[in-house]
Amino acid sequence: TIAGAIVIGVLLHAGNHLACDFPRLVSSSDTDYLKIKDDFGGVKPTYMSLVKGIEGITGVLMVVFMFIAFVLATSWFRRNTLKLPWPCNRLTGFNAFWYSHHLLVLVYILLVIHGIFLYLAHKWYQKS
Repeated sequence: TIAGAIVIGVLLHAGNHLACDFPRLVSSSDTDYLKIKDDFGGVKPTYMSLVKGIEGITGVLMVVFMFIAFVLATSWFRRNTLKLPWPCNRLTGFNAFWYSHHLLVLVYILLVIHGIFLYLAHKWYQKS
């Protein structure tokens, strides 16, 4: 399904940044870092500064919003077959599915912001 393909894409994309790109950048030698230092303001970033930057925050928020929409779209929640206790019982049913998918408007806005603040591309036509 489309949602499954999106989940795989998100896992590959986020996993690549968190497990490959960020550790490689943080542990790079001074000689290697000199090649890209202008893209990071001249100061070598830490792992947490990469995660706490605009790119990291927008990425995490997109994943959280998509996770909420994905979970509430499962047949258990959408068809109200999952019986939750009182305060959470309104998280099931078609209305929860419908309204949670409105979060995808926020995901799209965050995606645009996420793309604008790319580290290694500075000209508008290089950004996707």
